[in-house]
Amino acid sequence: MKQIAGKDTNQFKVLLVDDIPLNLILLEKMLRPYEFQIEKAYNGRLALQMIQERQDTPEAFDLAIVDLMMPEIDGYEVIKAVRHGCDNGEFTIHAKDKQEFPLIILSGMNFNDDITKGLSMGANQFLTKPVVMERLYTAVTEELTKKLQTTA
Repeated sequence: MKQIAGKDTNQFKVLLVDDIPLNLILLEKMLRPYEFQIEKAYNGRLALQMIQERQDTPEAFDLAIVDLMMPEIDGYEVIKAVRHGCDNGEFTIHAKDKQEFPLIILSGMNFNDDITKGLSMGANQFLTKPVVMERLYTAVTEELTKKLQTTA
């Protein structure tokens, strides 16, 4: 069993958000060695619904990997709702800081403006597609380690 900061990786709940099913399948396969509890959302609306349903419960997500360009509710809007909270009649989500709920952007949008915007809105890290497996592992491990260190 793999561990991150002394915790078995199969105890972490990770949300993958991308509107392209193949991307979700590939990402899940890349993360399989960690045995995370993985849930997938095919759009930003479903992601926010899942975050809302699990918030403040033992089943709350530990980390999310979010694509930016999605129909209806894009990745930027997901980040904004999580970081600033959201109570708009459709969703009631409590604001969560970077340590409480790390958000990693994984996007093909790799222009400086996209990276700057994503990070300034509250994403913990910005990875570009196609992602290098080692870079993905490093980012996930770093963010979950920081999360555990701040809650210890």
